[in-house]
Amino acid sequence: MADKTFSSEAAAGEALPIGVFGRPAVGRVAPSGRVVFADGSPDLGWHVAADDRWYDPEREVAVRRTDVDGLPIVSTRMRVPGGDVVHTVWCASGPDARPIVVIDIENDSPMPVAVALTRTDLTVSRPIAARGVDADASGSWPAPGLELASAPTVMPIGHRARVRVAVGRDIDLDRLPDVDAVVRGWTTICDGSSRLVLPDLEGGVSLVSRVNRAKVAIALADDSEMPWRKTDELAGWLIDRFHADRMGSTTTPVEDVAGAVERIVRKSRRRGTNPLRVAAIRVGALWLSGIDERTTGDIDRIVRRALGMGLGEIAASSRLSVADAECDGALITAVEESLLFWDGGERAIFCVDGIGGERLGSSFEAHGLAAPNGARMSMAVRWHGSNAAILWETEATGSVSSRRLELRCGADASWSSGEPNGESLWRVSAGSAEVDSSNVDGSNVDTSNVDASNVGSSNADGSDSISFN
Repeated sequence: MADKTFSSEAAAGEALPIGVFGRPAVGRVAPSGRVVFADGSPDLGWHVAADDRWYDPEREVAVRRTDVDGLPIVSTRMRVPGGDVVHTVWCASGPDARPIVVIDIENDSPMPVAVALTRTDLTVSRPIAARGVDADASGSWPAPGLELASAPTVMPIGHRARVRVAVGRDIDLDRLPDVDAVVRGWTTICDGSSRLVLPDLEGGVSLVSRVNRAKVAIALADDSEMPWRKTDELAGWLIDRFHADRMGSTTTPVEDVAGAVERIVRKSRRRGTNPLRVAAIRVGALWLSGIDERTTGDIDRIVRRALGMGLGEIAASSRLSVADAECDGALITAVEESLLFWDGGERAIFCVDGIGGERLGSSFEAHGLAAPNGARMSMAVRWHGSNAAILWETEATGSVSSRRLELRCGADASWSSGEPNGESLWRVSAGSAEVDSSNVDGSNVDTSNVDASNVGSSNADGSDSISFN
């Protein structure tokens, strides 16, 4: 396996999903490297016999789990005398697109070791020392000194050597895609919605890796039903589905999208708004505008009658933060909107919070950010002293004509442009200036004085709904 750039720490304590695109997760990888399967079949644990004793990753202190840039390729390193044994697991697409769990085990130490895997239905690239008690003519335990509930599969691995294992018997390992191909495939999938190049770090983990991990979780999620009853769950569902649609992992009927937006608006009339609900309304309007541009006006009327303010006002009333993201889609949305924020009207703001932290003085870029009417925007920032050079480009997609937006910048309040493509210079002040986007502070919008009897629509048939061609 070629060297990979692994994240420094992969969501410590969290079980990371693995699977193939287009299907629900096959299982999850625990912090020890143990694979827990979604179908309820026995877990796949691993143990290493070095020259002194057996090493159990469930109990050892020197165990580090990482992943490749947030993608579902998970590596677990366990310290043994003189080096590490590295356990890397991912899913490959086998015959009939059936997901197959593949494990590479590398002995990165100067001494040979033996590895015991806690299942026997395995295909292994090297000779097996023992496969369960039945493999030994004497019927003796195949892993002396190792206490397990059932007999494992045991194989030797020489120093600096590697063995490949697939879950299932009689699998042609040579015909399975290798880990490099799996990384390229998942990178293409994640970049299909947006591709981010950011310097942001939190606890040694890059923000891009966290976004990729959220995209993978959405792509491998079960196809759940719409949670109509709980407003915040419905808002999270809608945002997750938006990003799933952009990646191409699932398709949501437009009627469900419109129905979810309408219900969130009506529920917010009685219970107030919060950043998640506002983001869901904004995302829903953005999504539907790429299908029929007239839906923006319909949503504006529904919002105005239910909440006493227009779509532009409610969309700009609060925003998600990365720290408070309650679902995977909310995290992706918070990061993308920190780069390009649509205010629900005719204005979009680059870097709405200004430019600070690791981004100040560092080049960064984003490609394929969602814009109204199905457009995709890309931007790149390069520095010239204290000034930032900005290049941007708008790509129209689908059959809906692109909308002309007024572009503003949270790092330079004096800057604006009406061009869909261009390059310019931002004069970034210390701490950056924030563009006023109508109370973008995360606070609730007071809807207590809205007249409930005024909820309705100016549609021709008097209904309060979003219409399509």
